[in-house]
Amino acid sequence: CDIGASAFENCTALSTISLPETIIHIGEKAIYNTAYYNDTSNWKLKRTNNSGGVQIGGSGSDTIAWEDICAPLLQYLYLGKNLIEIEMSGEYTVKSGTLVIADGAFAGSSGAKTVNLPTSIVTVGENAFSGCTSLKKVKNLSYAQYIGDYAFYGCTTLTAFDISADAEFNSTAIYNTGYYNNTDNWADGVLYLNDWVVASDKNSAETIISDTATCIIGLSLQTKNVIIPASVTKIAENAFADETDAVIFGYGGSYAQEYATENGIKFVDLDALTEGDVNFDGTVDREDYKVLCSVAAGQTCVTSVMISVGDLDGDGAVDGYDAIILDLMLSGMPPSRLKGDANGDGEITSEDYELLVAIATAQSRVTDNIMLDRCDINSDGAVDAFDALYLDMALKGYVALTE
Repeated sequence: CDIGASAFENCTALSTISLPETIIHIGEKAIYNTAYYNDTSNWKLKRTNNSGGVQIGGSGSDTIAWEDICAPLLQYLYLGKNLIEIEMSGEYTVKSGTLVIADGAFAGSSGAKTVNLPTSIVTVGENAFSGCTSLKKVKNLSYAQYIGDYAFYGCTTLTAFDISADAEFNSTAIYNTGYYNNTDNWADGVLYLNDWVVASDKNSAETIISDTATCIIGLSLQTKNVIIPASVTKIAENAFADETDAVIFGYGGSYAQEYATENGIKFVDLDALTEGDVNFDGTVDREDYKVLCSVAAGQTCVTSVMISVGDLDGDGAVDGYDAIILDLMLSGMPPSRLKGDANGDGEITSEDYELLVAIATAQSRVTDNIMLDRCDINSDGAVDAFDALYLDMALKGYVALTE
């Protein structure tokens, strides 16, 4: 089913090659410099209706007009039902019945603009159209069952792909194409083709898949942390570019959980998250405190899931304050949320009043949302002189503090 790259290269006496129709891949230069490859009669040239043309290789009907001799030639080599190599510009129709476009077959044909594939096509090989910088359309690509890595690499004017939902291909197949480079096709660091995830931003701390996605193709996941919705029902075995320390966040009973289990990848159920469990091991302990300290030191990246369980002071960030709060919790001294307990020692005293005065006069500050809740006695969203006055009156017994 597969002929590797350079399989018969330099077999200069090999003039006849017969391939079965079960072949689905032919590597680059598989028959380069064989007798078959070097036989000019096996190569075909652009046909013309000009009776004054001249034959250069091929059968009698394969001729080229005198005025085209100095122009770019369309020349191609088939081996049975497989297109091995072609040099072209403009538009070309691959002959009916062709099964395989060999690796690198069209590579470097910078003048190629349109290629019409036959409905018989099975495979578009690796680097098949690499460097076809003027290519704008590939017709019948949806019939291909396999599309090789970097098949369309550098096709910067190719802005659309019609690929079958059953086709096997990796993210690399469409790298550096017009479609890949169009920022309108990306959403939150993820590139979609129809409802498939076909690429993601490797510089992000996490990849968040849209809940409209149904499929994740090979090598499309570039980050360690991926949030996969229940809508995804198909994930390529090689979806992760690097599975080392990868974590899938999803929902219990989903295909994402099944995939994680089958491939030995850590799975975290988003419905079972525990506040403070920032390493997602199911317990809240000193290991989580170490993670928060690492975050505070800038050594660990923060993700949206980590914020959901690690933002203990509710200020929208995971930082050193959260590490302090977790340390207090683990020491049996959870931070006070008592209204009026400005310093968080669990009691309401004159020291809290003094702290409120210091905050109101800008000599101290509110450090986090928990402290804000304690100090904002009149719940107007600010800590100011009114709160200090209210606490003074409460301490004198004139008013009561609410919980």
